Amino acid sequence: MKVMHIIYGLGAGGAETLVKEYALKLDKSLFNVVILCFNHVENSIYEKLLSDNNIRVIYVSDYMKYYNKKNVLFRIINKIERYILIKKIIKKEEPDIIHSHLTINSYIKFSKPKKGTKIFHSVHNDANILWNFKNMHSRVDFKAAKWLVKKYKMRFIVLHDNMQKDVNKLFNVDNSIVLNNGIDFNRFNIANIDKEKIRREIGIPSRSFVIGHIGRFCDYQKNQSFLVKIFNEIHKMNDKAFLLMIGDGKDKKNIEEILHNLNLEKKYLILSNREDIPQLLGAMDTFVFPSIFEGLGIVLIEAQKMNLRCFISDKIPKTAIISNLVSILSLELSENNWANKILNYSMPKEIKFNDKDWNINEVVKKLERIYLDKEKEN
Repeated sequence: MKVMHIIYGLGAGGAETLVKEYALKLDKSLFNVVILCFNHVENSIYEKLLSDNNIRVIYVSDYMKYYNKKNVLFRIINKIERYILIKKIIKKEEPDIIHSHLTINSYIKFSKPKKGTKIFHSVHNDANILWNFKNMHSRVDFKAAKWLVKKYKMRFIVLHDNMQKDVNKLFNVDNSIVLNNGIDFNRFNIANIDKEKIRREIGIPSRSFVIGHIGRFCDYQKNQSFLVKIFNEIHKMNDKAFLLMIGDGKDKKNIEEILHNLNLEKKYLILSNREDIPQLLGAMDTFVFPSIFEGLGIVLIEAQKMNLRCFISDKIPKTAIISNLVSILSLELSENNWANKILNYSMPKEIKFNDKDWNINEVVKKLERIYLDKEKEN
């Protein structure tokens, strides 16, 4: 069966990482996997990895005449051409299964895949925020998703039970599938980490108290401006404090400017497009995740697996808490309150995990059963 995953690009976000894992781990004797991306991502860590593993990736931008021209007229032309090209590619490839990610349902609707195509859509964020109808893009994507449910019986794949209830209610369905994102347990193993060596390699001063954060620089969701304020308060109380942030995105420069204005230039490090996430987590002393909303927050699970004491907002789904290493703090609290909680943390005497459902290999086996209409089989 030919499976086509469709996503904007192969950055290092949670959805992109999941697509990469699915493509690598799906049983190749059963599935021929191809990924359709809107465009290349600069310094992508996944493009070469997938190519080296003989996973075919099609980039729509490679076929767009005016892709590099960005004025208003060409943006309109490019958008129209993208719809047409995606339709042509889907018609040529004739996938048996289309599995889409993020808000691209209108492109699939326009493509009108062949009759009998199975269509799945993974919901990676809070459904009520994703389809909030506050802008045209949200409304268009919602209407397209409803059309795909009606015409193709498209099924939603969601991250936890609460998301399942929200999606079922929004689309008046009862068949959304809960499927954990999953992580590679072999990679996230603290026993394999030399903390001081990693710190020296990336340039963190010795004897630092490292506050860690991983996430796309999207402040309205990830709340990194508040994170910086928390760190500033921590630094006032402990001048050995050091902020390690991993990610990229449109708000990166804004966050760097805030750090500069607080005279913290030598007290932080931002790394982008990294594949060595387990090692970077191993370089941290604590992990801070003050998001305003999250679909799940898979990086929180990764941080726990690396035995990090984690401080998270009360907006993170409780499903992502798989250990006794997590403290939940209200976003109504001040940055000073957050700072004091973080500085006065203690590790539990015994770390306890409830992670049996998060092994990526088991998750992929479940996805295979879903694709084959055998999801009720063990």
